[in-house]
Amino acid sequence: MAKIYDASLIGKKQSVVDEILLLNQHQTPLLNMLGFAAPVTQTTHQWFEDEMYADESTVAGAKLVSDTAVVVADVEPFRVGHVVKIGEELLLVTAITTGTKTLTVTRGYAGTTAAAIADAAKIEVQFVEGAEGSDVRGARYKARVAKSNKTQIFDDSVEISGTAQAVQQYGIGDLYEYEKQKKQVELALQLEKALINGVQYENGQIRQMKGVRQFIQTNVTNVAGAISLDAITNLGQSIYEAGGFATGGNYKVIVGAKQKRKLSALDTNKVQISRSENSRGEVVDTLVNDFGQFEIALNNNLAADELLFVDANRMAIRPLVGREFFHKYMGEKGDYTVGMLVGEYTLEFQQEKAHGRLKGLN
Repeated sequence: MAKIYDASLIGKKQSVVDEILLLNQHQTPLLNMLGFAAPVTQTTHQWFEDEMYADESTVAGAKLVSDTAVVVADVEPFRVGHVVKIGEELLLVTAITTGTKTLTVTRGYAGTTAAAIADAAKIEVQFVEGAEGSDVRGARYKARVAKSNKTQIFDDSVEISGTAQAVQQYGIGDLYEYEKQKKQVELALQLEKALINGVQYENGQIRQMKGVRQFIQTNVTNVAGAISLDAITNLGQSIYEAGGFATGGNYKVIVGAKQKRKLSALDTNKVQISRSENSRGEVVDTLVNDFGQFEIALNNNLAADELLFVDANRMAIRPLVGREFFHKYMGEKGDYTVGMLVGEYTLEFQQEKAHGRLKGLN
């Protein structure tokens, strides 16, 4: 049944959020996967992230058995009184020079055997040296880090001439509503692409959001070759070692059509195959590796040479309050009828170290 647009509707907002979510999921799979979360109240949406102190670093420069000054790549994990481990040797940290990233240590702690230390060797915090009856240990505090993203406006208009409205359109009962539905598809696809490919940008009244690809900076691997389960598993290991799987999560492997076909062609028992009795061929639905079982989602808005390994629980598509996708009928303007569609959204992407990306896939 055709919708009735009359003067009583002019300038009034009509939500089209539910219609957006009912669009073909193969056009906007990320939008359909995540849905819309609670609104934000500012055009710069800010959230705070917390993380534990790291518990390891690497040695910068080889050391002899007798050396007691050890330079490390990152001094943050260490504090005076830490017992650390390099190879099979335990060392006691007795002083820290932050500027030069140097640890003064006691070698061969607790009867372990001091040994030469290779450049880039891993140095790992074990525990503090606790002593009975000691004073309160000096506290240390790692402040939460503010993260943010911009809201982005997505808009388009519907314009139907008087003649077009008068002429009977084959198979179309309401030309205005038909064109509105098409614009909704286009705007949803624009939002989907911004969520994936967006680069944060602001110039006066123009704001654009940061997308998934720009957010993921830590766990990025340039494969420069064919996709393989080893490459995906190695990416999973990087995420695991950053604590990504600690809370379970809802991880998805997202690929475009080209890489989806290559995943389906992998001949291995680590890929779960779904077959239909009434059709030939096979489709990979789930990938299983050492870190779990993960749904493979097809999204052709990705680049043909990339794969995303992301936690859907740490991602949210959030509208600016009162700016969820809506249609506003503007009425007749001369010999034509016009309306507009508007929505303003941002991507909240938490703990980027808990996500990963492969690029350079053939």
